[in-house]
Amino acid sequence: MKVFGNESNRIRLDMILRKEIIPKMELLIGPLTQECIAYIVANSKLKHISKDQYIEESGSYEDGHLHYLYSGIAHSFYYDQETDRNFVTRLWKKDDILFDVNSFVNYDDRKEEIQMLEDGEILSIGHYHLKSLLKYSPQLIALSTHLQIERETYNKFYQHLLKSTVEERLVLFLKHHPTIINRINKDFIAQHLNVSRSRLSTAYALYKQNRDN
Repeated sequence: MKVFGNESNRIRLDMILRKEIIPKMELLIGPLTQECIAYIVANSKLKHISKDQYIEESGSYEDGHLHYLYSGIAHSFYYDQETDRNFVTRLWKKDDILFDVNSFVNYDDRKEEIQMLEDGEILSIGHYHLKSLLKYSPQLIALSTHLQIERETYNKFYQHLLKSTVEERLVLFLKHHPTIINRINKDFIAQHLNVSRSRLSTAYALYKQNRDN
């Protein structure tokens, strides 16, 4: 994991935050003060992460971060001891915000690992800097609420997806992630959809046949 630290990349980080990310935040929660913006810029880091490297591992809430996926694809997963299996809970793509709201609010240990599935970049800010940031701009609590609602909405969608047939799961997945299937190892998609790799391949072949007819 390479953290960009030289002056030119600090300038690039500043530009990305001010021109791209902060305007999106302000659409959700309203204008931020210059003091708040300066704090975000000063305490964020731009990192290049190679394929297969971890963005974050499970552990204490104190080591948690809010990550903005600027490019690349990642997945979240956890290991279940009873079944001796990894369960992929979510696939992440460009512009997604990776943040364990429950851990941040309730100080619970983080259960999931987050791993890059292709080379990419993330912008990150740590737990204690986020806590301090609330002093500069209490309205950021609304962003935390937004992320919590988004996560709960996705969890409901995912539970609905897992109750569907394999073919229906794939169609729903492709509707929300139309390009991912051609960019990452299909084993990760099979894990996410809770099907075998061979069953996924069969469903995908049928999907392409129906699409082309």
